[in-house]
Amino acid sequence: MVKNYLSKREFDFLKYRNRFLIFTLCVMSVGVVFNMVRGVKLDIKFTGGAMLKYSYSLDDTVSASDVSASDYMKLDKSTVAAIVKDVTGQDSVITIAQSASAEGGVKNTVTVAMSGKNTIAEDTGDLVAEKLTEQYPKVDFSLLESNSVDATTGSEFFAKCLVAVALAAVFMIIYVALRFKKIGGMSAAVTAIIAIIHDCLIVYFTFVILGFAIDDNFIAVLLTIIGYSINSTIIIYDRIRENRDVLGKKATYAELANRSLNETLGRTINTNLTLVVAVLTVVIVAAVYDITSIITFAVPMLAGVLAGTYSSMFISNSLWVTWREYRDNKLAQQKIEAFSKGGKKSSKKK
Repeated sequence: MVKNYLSKREFDFLKYRNRFLIFTLCVMSVGVVFNMVRGVKLDIKFTGGAMLKYSYSLDDTVSASDVSASDYMKLDKSTVAAIVKDVTGQDSVITIAQSASAEGGVKNTVTVAMSGKNTIAEDTGDLVAEKLTEQYPKVDFSLLESNSVDATTGSEFFAKCLVAVALAAVFMIIYVALRFKKIGGMSAAVTAIIAIIHDCLIVYFTFVILGFAIDDNFIAVLLTIIGYSINSTIIIYDRIRENRDVLGKKATYAELANRSLNETLGRTINTNLTLVVAVLTVVIVAAVYDITSIITFAVPMLAGVLAGTYSSMFISNSLWVTWREYRDNKLAQQKIEAFSKGGKKSSKKK
């Protein structure tokens, strides 16, 4: 339906390319300001430290019909942090969340994160669980995870993740440059990578603005968005390559890009709208049940999908047209200068 409606209309996207780029710079500026003011939080998997994760549920002595049963399950973060400090002597960050249970239903979890170089003893997790049970006698606590990450190991892991992202970008540049030689392979590759960098920055700024810690979810979202963004961009570039044969060399780069964008607009909107609705549904469900582990993935993913749609349509194409026009103008200027110098030399000989 959307595709049929759009097929009857012709939009001049390239007419507003400067506005698209200015809007992008404004959004980036907002992200930079937040990054400078709020800073970025790194998960202990990257900075080093210790993590304890517990599941908790009502004690068998509490019946489901007990009207106060829900009150027993309300943990206070400051109280839990005080218990952890009493046992370990370290400050901690407490995260109370819900996640899907393998048996069905919802599993309540409380995660204790302690950053720093100090590791924890093997029995620390059990000691903290005992203290928590004393504080909340109607609740059973079960230790799910107990991890200690050395700071050096954490930084190496983070570096390897960034290398993986960088290698993915390099291989994409090579692929796009070889596949789209007809429309200027290197210009197409570089502008596609600029669009990808834009999408990655949007994901990063989403983590910063919302106060999410940079963790393995961040790397997963980045790699997903890179693949999604380059796919959307390649579809439009592929149509540009086809239209170059149809329209011939007389068509300007702006006309070529505009026609290609309009021809793929219905497909782009239908595909991306479907993905946005799916991810948004996950975000809403995760927010209702306060499933933090999913929220920290789905919300940046939603921002990345929207950014990828925008960049593939407006950033990469605008930059590609600008690049090709600048290159052609520069070559024309060089020919004029060469012709002018040649004319002067011949006149001197006479």
